[in-house]
Amino acid sequence: MSRETLRVLFVEDNPQDVEIVRRMLGRYKRAEFKVDSVASAEECLEALNGNSFDLLLLDYNLPGEDGLGFLRRMKGNATIPPVIMLTGEGDERVATEAMRWGAYDYFPKNSISSEILGQAIHQALEKFRLADQLEDAEQVIFALAAAAEAKDPTTQDHLQRMQRYAVQIGQALGLDKHQLMLLRYGGILHDIGKIGVSEAILCKPSPLTEVEWEEIRQHPIIGERICAPLKFSHEVGPIIRHHHERWDGQGYPDLLSGEEIPFLARVISVVDAFDAMSSNRPYRKALPLDETVRRLSHGAGTQWGPDVTQVFLDLLRSQGLGDRGDRQRGPGRHGGEGRTGGTRAPHEEHAAPGRHRSDRASAEKPARAGKWNGGIRRG
Repeated sequence: MSRETLRVLFVEDNPQDVEIVRRMLGRYKRAEFKVDSVASAEECLEALNGNSFDLLLLDYNLPGEDGLGFLRRMKGNATIPPVIMLTGEGDERVATEAMRWGAYDYFPKNSISSEILGQAIHQALEKFRLADQLEDAEQVIFALAAAAEAKDPTTQDHLQRMQRYAVQIGQALGLDKHQLMLLRYGGILHDIGKIGVSEAILCKPSPLTEVEWEEIRQHPIIGERICAPLKFSHEVGPIIRHHHERWDGQGYPDLLSGEEIPFLARVISVVDAFDAMSSNRPYRKALPLDETVRRLSHGAGTQWGPDVTQVFLDLLRSQGLGDRGDRQRGPGRHGGEGRTGGTRAPHEEHAAPGRHRSDRASAEKPARAGKWNGGIRRG
């Protein structure tokens, strides 16, 4: 069975240590290592220029710039392969700093063996390659979100407004930086599932049929599944899935109510409804601000969480949310509103047409059961 060939650059100014590590990796059975060496951080950069290495072994004590300085300087540089740091003696401070600045692992030289070092290199490469794959997946997913928006000519700049509004209300709610990041991503990705909905339905100016409505109601589930490869899918997935739930339990897809609805999904729900009411729809023009405020107030505690809605209304009254003129657009967008048999008021747009909660509960109970697991609900 052929072994994987891995090229390692060892940054070490002691030739004896270089030979020890070279012999050590030569005894490792799962891979064939080709070990090159340089004696300083600057020589390392020269070696990396035009050469391809799978991994760097980096000594801490180097002439000139030490290993930590090199890591700090190279942080975020996509051309640097994964790094494992080695030191003459164990030092928890150095270990902590090395991992903080991007090293995949850290070992005192007197603690390593052929098997330990070989396995550590394999694990670092696996983490590095997985991170690359996830970053590629994220780029594809965000491109899909833009493609979903482009399917509907009336949603121009909707994603940009959504992330801006979401962050504004998040700041007013006193959320931390991580939660604000999730709100921004949720604002961008909340409707990505519409990539799986027929463009004819999204752009239909007349009332939706029951069958068309059922297709619309699938977009949060589709979106959650699309975003499962994201590194933060366990946190942003619930926002995508549940942004059409209602406080009174008559939303979709899972009939969640009140505090059952994830908090950040409640925030996105209010913001999404505001943008929908402030935009031209297939069946009406954009609503005046005072009417939008009235409908949001009326829906607080039934469609939307009362506390989140109140904070949003206070923000709207005190600061505003930018120019509403860019939302005076033509018809074509179905944002998940129920419109079978005629126009529905925006505060009702999360409810299914012509069906009572008891009917929908029996039809959808399996979808509500289960546990968050890798972006997919299991019923």
